[in-house]
Amino acid sequence: MKKLQLAIAGATLFLAWPAWAIDAQAIKGAVGAPQSDTMGQLGGDLNFGMIDGDLFTTINLDFALDLGKIGFGVRVPLRIRVIDEDPQNEESASVFRKEDWDEFADYLKIIRYFRYGHKGEIVYLMLGDLPGVRLGHGTIVNRYYNNVDMDHYKMGLAIDINTDYGGVETLINHLIDPNLIGGRAYLRPWSLIDPDAYLNNLALGFSMVTDFQAPYELVPGATEGTYEVEDGYPKVAADQSATVIGGDIEFQVLNTSLLSITPYMDLNSILGAGTGYHAGILNVFHVPVISLDLQATIEYRYFTGDYIPTYFNSYYEIQKFAFPYRNETLQQDLVEPKRRVLDQMDGKGLNGYFAEVAFRFMNLFTIGASFDDYDGLYNSNLRAYIDVPALEIIQFGAYYYKHNFEGADKAFTFDDKSLVLVEGKYQINSYLYLVGQYWRIWQLNNDPADEQYGQYQAIDDWSMGVGMSYNF
Repeated sequence: MKKLQLAIAGATLFLAWPAWAIDAQAIKGAVGAPQSDTMGQLGGDLNFGMIDGDLFTTINLDFALDLGKIGFGVRVPLRIRVIDEDPQNEESASVFRKEDWDEFADYLKIIRYFRYGHKGEIVYLMLGDLPGVRLGHGTIVNRYYNNVDMDHYKMGLAIDINTDYGGVETLINHLIDPNLIGGRAYLRPWSLIDPDAYLNNLALGFSMVTDFQAPYELVPGATEGTYEVEDGYPKVAADQSATVIGGDIEFQVLNTSLLSITPYMDLNSILGAGTGYHAGILNVFHVPVISLDLQATIEYRYFTGDYIPTYFNSYYEIQKFAFPYRNETLQQDLVEPKRRVLDQMDGKGLNGYFAEVAFRFMNLFTIGASFDDYDGLYNSNLRAYIDVPALEIIQFGAYYYKHNFEGADKAFTFDDKSLVLVEGKYQINSYLYLVGQYWRIWQLNNDPADEQYGQYQAIDDWSMGVGMSYNF
């Protein structure tokens, strides 16, 4: 049965950004795609798209301003249900999407972010959305995003301090109800002797990151293979801390305006589980005359079987409930909470590698990809993107992420391990444009009658709209 809501007529009077800005941002952050670098932006668009199988029109007003040292963004989001498919949302009793405003923290998402400084500067602070947080060389925390789930807003905080003598990097995923906190402290020991010497390029670091409430066991549903849902999450029967500690060393052997080369080594341990060794080299190549930038990382990895590299990654907020892996004892492919998976793995040593490259040319286009693979089955991860922002009339972007797959022939097959975002914008004139998006995201099944109740599924959705923007 369908219920048509009488809300479309008034909606067309408003302006908004794309209806799925949070999910699009999450996918872009997961693959390492660049963010917008305009000084400021004011505008919006009216979009129609699917959420949980229902048709919504989205009304937002966005404002972002970058003043160099300080930047901030404000968003006033509003989603109106146009068609309510079965099973109908009887709890809402209105056309507005209940899940957007049923928690105190939801009202804080109006403050999208506040930033002071930039990553790598003496002082850096980011409050609100944390897209793509990275600590150190990214072997523990890499591209972590605190707001993957659009129904539960988290006001995160990241603060860095960098000096010639050393510094710290910190992360808190939610100031109101935190569960994930961590940081890295590093020291440049030669700076105690001569801060300007070449040997001051040597840095020693120590990291500790913990989710002190990591789900370990979920409450089973009424039928086999299902889980109970509570407050929009799989209901947790038992939790256990997931803590990763690590030490690292790096030495920047070359740092010029054209080329930077930094070898590094990290040794990490997951408390109660395994240990991993990472040895890599980071290269940055820049030609200012033609605005060409190339960044490449190559890393060798060796670790015990009960260790997961980059444990806190882009989709940790979902993987902590549902992490796909190969159970060698049972010879089965299973999905369980990530912390529990560590105890199901054996201690057999594994070899692997990680490679990443990003290429940008004259602000016309950016392409990038990363791939990691290890001994054993279902240990491959792929991220790839192309971003073409500078065409006069048409702008285009495609972003792809797939984890824990096996075999090159499975790399680009769309399944429950895949995420994809394709977006295009047609510029009608200086201010008016048409925009469209298609994506596949992971979404929690909230239907108790469904055989996958309480599990995360890959859902295909779309959005189309018209809007206005002014960049300055």
